[in-house]
Amino acid sequence: MAVNRGTSVLGPVRAGALVGVVLAGGEGRRMGPGVAKPLRRLGSRPMIAHVIERLRPQVMDLVVVANDPGFTRLGATVIPDPPDVRAAAEREGRRLGPLAGVLAGMEWAVAHQPHAGWILSVPADVPLLPLDLTVRLCGLMHVPEPDVLAIRHGRRRHPAIAVWSVKLLPALRRAVLEEGVRRVEGFAERHERAELAWPGPSGPFRNVNTPADLAALSSALRKRP
Repeated sequence: MAVNRGTSVLGPVRAGALVGVVLAGGEGRRMGPGVAKPLRRLGSRPMIAHVIERLRPQVMDLVVVANDPGFTRLGATVIPDPPDVRAAAEREGRRLGPLAGVLAGMEWAVAHQPHAGWILSVPADVPLLPLDLTVRLCGLMHVPEPDVLAIRHGRRRHPAIAVWSVKLLPALRRAVLEEGVRRVEGFAERHERAELAWPGPSGPFRNVNTPADLAALSSALRKRP
């Protein structure tokens, strides 16, 4: 296990019985046509590969939620959004959104890692994810524990980077499938929730939405020692 000395992290740090859920089902419209956004190259690898590499050592298991068959080449467990939820969204003419991915990941965790009481969701477009994300989040968990613990940096909230209690599964499925809830915050605000105020610069949560974002981050990575 890596040692956290002040603000310097020597390597990934794992804490708690968490299942990592990488949300890769977004449309990425601002990235333009072609390859799915998380599969765009960042350096020598797809962007999502950076996310998986940084998150996998911090959790007991990891799953990617994606509907594109191109994700199966990542060397990670890939699952689609729940079929009944996709069908409901199609009937409504609405996009699924990341909450459906949280649901898919939570269902997978309950079925495959029954001793894990929590999942940690992260978007697939945050390739500089902190190596001590789980240890800091778990360090904030206390009694009574919140149902949802999300990241905030400065004034910006990152609701999709959050720890979720798997006890929320029945309520989450009902909200997504029966009530049509699509926003992560729309569901989280119904339950006990808390935020971890992340210190320091926002670089670790820098997300990639456009080709310009990708080019800028690629250039920054090339300049690193």
